[in-house]
Amino acid sequence: MAGMSGRLAAVIAILLAAGCGSAPPSAPSQAGSARPEVGAPSKADEFLIVDCLLPAPVRKLGAQLVYQGPRRPIKTSARDCEIRGGEYIAYDRADYRTALKVWMTQAEQGDLAAQTYVGEIYEKGLGVPPDYEAAARWYRRAADAGFRRAAINLGHLYENGLGVPRDPVQALNWYRKGAGGGAAAVEIVYAGEAGKAAAPASAGAPRIEVVEPELMLAAQTRDIRIVPSGGASAVAIHTAPTDDLRLVGRVIAQNPLRSVTVNGREEAPDGRAVFQTHIRVRQSEERVRIVATDRLGLTSTLEFLVLNRPPSPSVAPAEPGRILRPGATFGAYHALVIGNDDYRLIRPLRTAVNDAREVAGVLRDQYGFTVTLLLNANRYEMLSALNALRARLTEDDNLLVYYAGHGQLDRVNQRGHWLPVDAEPDSPANWISNISVTDILNAMAVQQLLVVADSCYSGAMTRSAVARLEPGLSDEGRAQAMQSMARKRSRLLLTSGGVEPVVDTTGGAHSPFAQSFLELLRRNQGVLPTQELFRRLQVDVMTAVERLDVRQVPEYAPIRFAGHEAGDFLFVRKP
Repeated sequence: MAGMSGRLAAVIAILLAAGCGSAPPSAPSQAGSARPEVGAPSKADEFLIVDCLLPAPVRKLGAQLVYQGPRRPIKTSARDCEIRGGEYIAYDRADYRTALKVWMTQAEQGDLAAQTYVGEIYEKGLGVPPDYEAAARWYRRAADAGFRRAAINLGHLYENGLGVPRDPVQALNWYRKGAGGGAAAVEIVYAGEAGKAAAPASAGAPRIEVVEPELMLAAQTRDIRIVPSGGASAVAIHTAPTDDLRLVGRVIAQNPLRSVTVNGREEAPDGRAVFQTHIRVRQSEERVRIVATDRLGLTSTLEFLVLNRPPSPSVAPAEPGRILRPGATFGAYHALVIGNDDYRLIRPLRTAVNDAREVAGVLRDQYGFTVTLLLNANRYEMLSALNALRARLTEDDNLLVYYAGHGQLDRVNQRGHWLPVDAEPDSPANWISNISVTDILNAMAVQQLLVVADSCYSGAMTRSAVARLEPGLSDEGRAQAMQSMARKRSRLLLTSGGVEPVVDTTGGAHSPFAQSFLELLRRNQGVLPTQELFRRLQVDVMTAVERLDVRQVPEYAPIRFAGHEAGDFLFVRKP
């Protein structure tokens, strides 16, 4: 038994190392794929986004008077800034004054975008401790004037109590203002922190998370009452035509689990961290109480209400992915798909290239994406491809970026990185930080943008609060809500795990994350919001890795500081 346990531990260690760290780069095998011209790695920095001050325009009044107008700040690549004769400092992130110098004058003159950028500079900190109070002041100035991005950012501060008192209701209000208000807000709700954890009874107690159904703070439901009876702080809405509610959750415990009960019934008698059960919802409100106890006797409890809102008998429930309105337009779709296996200085992976090929094929053949496929790409190639899309795509386009490969976390500043095949294990010189990726995404003009990252530590890119369709919408209401989502700027990230290692393979041809992602896309027959795809994928992945005793939970959230406003990325199946 000891030998078997040792072999299992070794297998798990190999799988985790494979998911998170040689041969030369291989050319794409897919017809129509693009691969940028390879250049010196040092040239890759030309594609990074900088705060650029363009030269002042020279203006002339009459025959004699000539004067210079104000210099204009923009976010663009270092190469573009140089070509246009602009001035920038090559990302001195140790001093926030570098970026403030570019944007502060415009912000003080009332430019709403500049005010939001100033707020983000203070929130990021850029080498110094973040000044959340200053960030909140600048966000509020722009948000009060109707700038959506600032409203979303201010909602995040209220949600987490950063620089302002923690206030979920205020957070929700600002999120809805960022979503545009009006009829669209009626059809969109925001999920908060309610379902993530129960407050432990004592330090070191188990932590309970509910994966399905989605939990929301009581004030967020816009339902009959602001605070449900009994004082429960979280609610779930049940709209299925039957009384059967599926409950999926997990427990994170420092010590071995002794029991997990749901309404007094044992659900994890063997100490499993992931549990699944079904609850009968017969009343207008059903209370659910989950209790987790470890072998030291430490206990935590999570309670929530299920609000039973069955659909009207005259309205058939809309199935996820069903085509709701023939002729609806969602714009052109593009994808950059990257798969890195053949690392030169780091342990190679087994499935990333195969995952990328299959994802590229499904997106192209079944969804009509124009696909750029990169296999075993170095830093220059990855940044060059992102920059080329930034320069070419417009607000009429939608973009998906899929990355499968090694990831690494800089634990000093909690910054995640994607690792190209030329990455060195102990030097970040050729790593691609999440900040660099986010800056490029922020500078893109595309309407909807989704990053799908199957790598370790990708969750460091995200912030909470994601829009989703309100439960119980009719077909017509669902169609209108999707059209509203498609018209709004979104910047979203779907990751295979949070700030944690992820599994490369459980023995199949794909990673657990990629396997579920591909199956859900293949099964879809219409318009599928990523929020709905995510809820199914999260359960699939958690179940697949449970037998390895690995903590891996996919996440879905807006990308921090990338300019997300509202909406969701929609996968539209070809007719």
